[in-house]
Amino acid sequence: MIGTLPMAALAPLDYRYALDGARTLFEPHATPLIRCHAPELAAEVAQRFPAPPPADASAGALWIEPLVPSWGAELADLARQLPVGARLVVLVSQPLARMLPERRAWSGQPLGMRLLGLRDLRHALRKGDLVIETTYGIHSAASIALSQVSQQAARLSRPDLADRLHFAARLRYHTQGPLSALATVALLVARKEQGARKQRNKGTRERVS
Repeated sequence: MIGTLPMAALAPLDYRYALDGARTLFEPHATPLIRCHAPELAAEVAQRFPAPPPADASAGALWIEPLVPSWGAELADLARQLPVGARLVVLVSQPLARMLPERRAWSGQPLGMRLLGLRDLRHALRKGDLVIETTYGIHSAASIALSQVSQQAARLSRPDLADRLHFAARLRYHTQGPLSALATVALLVARKEQGARKQRNKGTRERVS
């Protein structure tokens, strides 16, 4: 149950918000197939998805922190297991996550923290009959900048301005679409569709002709 972890065991707020968002992208009582390559998030995942994941991935799949050495083979395996219509949600750290002190100590080589890692992942998803629905960014660059200015205003004895800036930062904590690349954490949402790759190839040929 959420809220049972001691403060010292909590993951950074960015990842907790991202996992809360991921939970809402699946059916309320369903537990998707879960692949988590960040041991530091295991307890947070267990709070939100307490039941054992189904072996057939009929409820969809949640893929947390794909790693550079193995992500291609793992994506192919997930695409094979997912039935048509099922959703794949990918949680990835992005380059801005290096600003988080807690994140720097985590092990592994996360794909999303490479400069073009998310672009490569998007390309591979499209090749695997997975249609990208949207991408959410958690803890946006705008929110980070406003928070820092808010702190400066507080130090300059301007609590009124600091409060307004802090509120503005909270409103911009989440973003969507292209601006999601400028956030510490991203949730990439895709759905498996039958023949999606063939349809895209056909559309490309028609445009060329």
